[in-house]
Amino acid sequence: MIKTHRNFVLHGSNQRHAQIHVNPVGELDIDIVESNEHHNTELTELSFKRSQHSTLVRGFEIHDHKAWQITLNNRDADDLSTIVKRANDDYEELMRDL
Repeated sequence: MIKTHRNFVLHGSNQRHAQIHVNPVGELDIDIVESNEHHNTELTELSFKRSQHSTLVRGFEIHDHKAWQITLNNRDADDLSTIVKRANDDYEELMRDL
């Protein structure tokens, strides 16, 4: 179980970068570097809404359940979706082994 890190440029913005950390115990953290924003969510609260050129990634803060969203290009969102699926699979495997 290894935390996975990715750096993405937010869709529609050449200047805003998202550092995303997927924790295999079921959490995702996002830091928007330029604006010092931080978001987190449980992986079960994460959703993806794809359009032609971009994907809206939505979640709810763990502590106050406040909604947040970011927009990624489709390729980056596909990468993130794959990482999340892998983390969920790893977590389920760990729980079975216990």
